[in-house]
Amino acid sequence: MTTTIIPPSLENLQHFSDSFDIEKLLQSKGILPWLLANGWNYDNESCLIANIIDESTSLDQVWDSEEFDFNALSDELKEKLNQIFEHFYL
Repeated sequence: MTTTIIPPSLENLQHFSDSFDIEKLLQSKGILPWLLANGWNYDNESCLIANIIDESTSLDQVWDSEEFDFNALSDELKEKLNQIFEHFYL
């Protein structure tokens, strides 16, 4: 299986336009725009995941989080997260 990661843009976040100010979100340096652009729903879980990632100082700290069990995610979502990390942290 191949996973293609889409960088956040106005166009690929348009379906969330009723939930928040897209322009402001795109200016943030956080990971939430990346999650939303790549198929996560805008809900408490995706916001929690984004907060954990944004506050962590290493990928190990993310995967070992006590706030959210990242290992319980499906293999597909884990692969997406890994690819987002590559784009986000480079």
